Amino acid sequence: MRAAIVAFSLICMTGTAIAEGDPEYGQYLSSECVTCHQSSAAGTIPPIAGMNADGFISMMKLYRSKQLDNPTMQTVAMRLSDEDIAALAAYFSALKAPD
Repeated sequence: MRAAIVAFSLICMTGTAIAEGDPEYGQYLSSECVTCHQSSAAGTIPPIAGMNADGFISMMKLYRSKQLDNPTMQTVAMRLSDEDIAALAAYFSALKAPD
């Protein structure tokens, strides 16, 4: 778990390119994400609003390939196409990060 949090933090802080994805489609897909990833930084599940788009994409691909260990996130990521992930990244990166 600690390794996932460290990886998540590093990925969130790196990269500046914006993912090519449809933010409206991302918003449509986001309901499952926001069930757990609330806008508050409290708790063990990190917020994803305002997350760097490239970092989001990298993280989701790491979960999808099972390089990051979290069964729930692996299951979610395995159901998403590259287009879905890019759309979610575009949507979440456009939101205001929690304070």
